Amino acid sequence: MLEPTSATLGSWFAFARNHLDDADARALSEAAFGVNYSQLIAGTEIPVPNSQIELLRNFVRRRLDGEPVAYIVGTRGFWRREFCVSPDTLIPRPETETLIETVLPFLTSESRVLDVGTGSGALGLTIALETGARVLMTDVSCGALNVAAQNAEELKIDVQLRKSNWYDNVDGAFDCIVSNPPYVASSDKHLQNGDLLSEPLIALDGGIDGLDALRIVVGGASAYLRQGGRLAVEHGYDQAEAVYTLFQAAGFQCIALVRDLNHQPRVTHGVL
Repeated sequence: MLEPTSATLGSWFAFARNHLDDADARALSEAAFGVNYSQLIAGTEIPVPNSQIELLRNFVRRRLDGEPVAYIVGTRGFWRREFCVSPDTLIPRPETETLIETVLPFLTSESRVLDVGTGSGALGLTIALETGARVLMTDVSCGALNVAAQNAEELKIDVQLRKSNWYDNVDGAFDCIVSNPPYVASSDKHLQNGDLLSEPLIALDGGIDGLDALRIVVGGASAYLRQGGRLAVEHGYDQAEAVYTLFQAAGFQCIALVRDLNHQPRVTHGVL
């Protein structure tokens, strides 16, 4: 890689932009140099130490090798907050904020909420922070639970964390269950491309038709919901009809579909 001859913020930001797209170059430069975007643009002639230059070099190499930016810098923004992530967790995505928007109007500080398959904890922790609800967050992955615990500590929010394969280690009754389960079909070519290639397969692969985990989450929810409780799940844009059928079979009423910011079918929810 051709490198700048001057050790300034502007020259090394340009180096990153020469090798990566603008969004990646910006995120990695901000992380390497400990600046925000305004400082990155305004301080082009500011000298930078060799340690930070080496850090940016390393970041760029890792990104060129296909590692997701979120794993390189260790965080990803979600619902106005930064959450720690690792290769043990999915990277939170904007479409999952649709799930938050769907359930917030139905929750209060008196609500008890179950986040099944929590990953980084972005979903359950956001609900707890926004509503004051009592939240139990579960995952089968110890690595994911460690990341969720780290996020809870950094955000100074009190939640319960428990290792569980879906509902296997869950007890009690909840006012709301939320889940962003694996819903990509095993044969989907997207699993072999882009950031998905680096993310944990267990959190992505939903079986032959992508519905294996959704069948468990929807089909088992009634045993853990109070009467009048609500289930909300994220799913693929082409799975809305199949998920609606799962909700019907599980005895849910007032079943509704919510579209994400790209107008794609993204969340189905219903009342028991």
